[in-house]
Amino acid sequence: MAVRYTEAMQANKNRDVERSRQKIEAAAMKIFTRQGYHGTSMREIAQASGFSIGNLYNHYPTKEDLFVTLVKKYEERFGALRAQALANIDDVFHPAQLERLANAIKDIVVHNPNYWRLMYIDVVEFGNKHFAHTYRGWADQVERMLGAQLEKAAAQGPWGGMPPALAFTIIYLQFFTYFLVETLFRGKHHLGVPEKEAVSQMVRLFTEGCWSGSRAAVGHPQTG
Repeated sequence: MAVRYTEAMQANKNRDVERSRQKIEAAAMKIFTRQGYHGTSMREIAQASGFSIGNLYNHYPTKEDLFVTLVKKYEERFGALRAQALANIDDVFHPAQLERLANAIKDIVVHNPNYWRLMYIDVVEFGNKHFAHTYRGWADQVERMLGAQLEKAAAQGPWGGMPPALAFTIIYLQFFTYFLVETLFRGKHHLGVPEKEAVSQMVRLFTEGCWSGSRAAVGHPQTG
């Protein structure tokens, strides 16, 4: 009986700690994204979250510990969203599936603005200390996630020689770049055409190239 009581007390304490941390992290995110990391003090975060400065330091020994906690949580969420976006892709270079991937990436960009804001804070104020690992070896990560689908797609016709994982990674990251510029940077229609047409033309470029008909070996249109 005493053991159960002790376990229940510990569970309640853990829930209280988690709720406290959620309040602190929400306040920190709001201030970090408004003032930057170096422009924010722990005292401001304590005041905004309703905790004493001493209590705040009990949860996070340093301001960077708090920042890193936010990065890790958003990274975990982003990883799950990324896996979900790639989960239903079978024919990885099929135009319809690439357009579906583009729409999934748009949702990730639009509905997770704080992830990107944290990243830009990290780039500007830390030299990308906490996010750099995310993009290292991305083609290798894609190979591990989609290796069988990539090989299957490349075998469907004459392949140009580029590693399939590299080709897909270029497409994937270009979609992210497009939607980041369109939304977070507010560069609406920055390619000069509406979004649907822009995505369609990017997919066409990725799957068909720039030239129709036969091409010279160096990739330029044949003349004469």
